[in-house]
Amino acid sequence: MTTAGEQADTLDDPSLDRPKSMDAIDTHAQQAKKLDASAVNDQASKANGAATSSNDLGNDLKLFRDDVLRGWEGKDADAVADHLDQLSKASYKVSDKAEAAKKILQRVSEILENVKKKVEQLAEEAGDKDAENRKLIGAARQRKNSSDDENEIEAAAADIQRLRQLNEKDASGKKDEIEQALETAENQIDELLKPLGIEVEGGFVEMLPADSSATTTSSASPAPVDTSGGTAPAVSSGGSTAPVSSGGDPGGGVTGVAGDGRPAKPIDARGDNPAKIAEQFLGRNAGDLKSSGELPAMESWVPNDVNCANFVSGTLEAAGLIDKSQASASVDQLSANLKADGWQSVPLSEAKPGDVVVSNGGGHVVLYAGDGQFIGSNNINPDGSQQISMGGGSGLVEVLTPPT
Repeated sequence: MTTAGEQADTLDDPSLDRPKSMDAIDTHAQQAKKLDASAVNDQASKANGAATSSNDLGNDLKLFRDDVLRGWEGKDADAVADHLDQLSKASYKVSDKAEAAKKILQRVSEILENVKKKVEQLAEEAGDKDAENRKLIGAARQRKNSSDDENEIEAAAADIQRLRQLNEKDASGKKDEIEQALETAENQIDELLKPLGIEVEGGFVEMLPADSSATTTSSASPAPVDTSGGTAPAVSSGGSTAPVSSGGDPGGGVTGVAGDGRPAKPIDARGDNPAKIAEQFLGRNAGDLKSSGELPAMESWVPNDVNCANFVSGTLEAAGLIDKSQASASVDQLSANLKADGWQSVPLSEAKPGDVVVSNGGGHVVLYAGDGQFIGSNNINPDGSQQISMGGGSGLVEVLTPPT
């Protein structure tokens, strides 16, 4: 049981005016100062260099292939040309995957910088509020100690206790805001890095390849981004050998491009129904299609396992229903853009071929193909990447139809 004297000593101790939550806030603020996006930016620069080099190598191989076909004859010429063609495609694949890595890492850098500023701001606000509250507590303590009136002393003591509780509540609220900001940023980074096969270990201080057996260290530098997968020898136009990816694509990279490895001619489908346009690409891998240039609104950097909105945007733009600025690789953003342009939500019973269908609880988007069927870029390949196929309408959320 606390005596009156002990209570008075407690009230007169200024060190007890500081909220316990301020200790956690100070720790978060100190850690936030150490957040440095420079290592991530370095990796983005390396990925950009890899993208440029691989694309240049692909171009060199194409030129070499053309020289072979012009200067050689017979089966040997065809065999060599075919081999060079495959290596050229593999080079373009590496280039697209490295470009995707660059864009993702740049976004990770932005998130790190933003959360660093956010934590610093919230910590500063918490410090200012704590200083303000402690001034009030100090004034109440001075009032208590300078008065001879018992009622005034009791009132001042009550104010000290109330103000301490208020200060702890304010600090605790800021601590929760800081921790929520950090958690949100870490979750965003985790999602961004998944397609690259990278995961954040131990918060923001480390980035290691997923499933790596490497020993965890305290290094703040991210591990290099693997943009190659398997390797095969590739002959450049100068006769040198360079590693070019030719293996599978489990990490979400580009699976290759159509035809001879160069962008195909964009389709001319203005006025056609988007679902009919989509049917032209049934069986095509999204990684192939997005890099072929046939649907110009499709972004090539989008990972192969999240191309649903990318593909729907491509078909809508090809049909002339949206422009390229309204296209998006995000289901939420595409839906918002369509609604802003006058697209209306209708029940499935009123859906028409070509209407946009948001499904899977809001995480997927396809086109209505008619007769209860759907068509879109769906995760049906063994490695989890997407292919243009029928289906994808389960867990329906909304059907959007263009304005009449």
